[in-house]
Amino acid sequence: MAGGAPGRSYWTARLGSCAAAAALALYGALQAVDGVALKHSVDAWAAAQGAEKAVRFAAAEDLRWLEWGMRSYQSFVLGAAFILIGIAVGSSRSLPRPVGYLMGLSGIAYLAQGWIIGADGFSGSNTVPTLAGIALILAWTLWLLASSLRRS
Repeated sequence: MAGGAPGRSYWTARLGSCAAAAALALYGALQAVDGVALKHSVDAWAAAQGAEKAVRFAAAEDLRWLEWGMRSYQSFVLGAAFILIGIAVGSSRSLPRPVGYLMGLSGIAYLAQGWIIGADGFSGSNTVPTLAGIALILAWTLWLLASSLRRS
């Protein structure tokens, strides 16, 4: 569509890029909760004495639940980003269409992870979506790498 308005795949890719940026920002916030706040809270609980120990444990537990919520939302947004970018890749003429399908499937795996973490926290029921997401990302990443190496 030379000279005309950008097509749907252009806007889908742009929206997917925005979702990916939001997922990255959420991941940074998640690391602040998990890597900083929760660590200090657990250290305070471990050092507490007597009745203060129960209060410190409750505070650490609250932060753990906040971590679950942050991770849940981050997984939802990352899943949406993969789906949107997968749609754009799948409708592109310059990239292999199955790569877009794999990206979309990895997005669905991340949506499932977000749902499970939001409902159950970090539980064993999240194992299959997590492994599926990792395997699918590895597959489409390697496919894109091979595709780009063949072109050059």
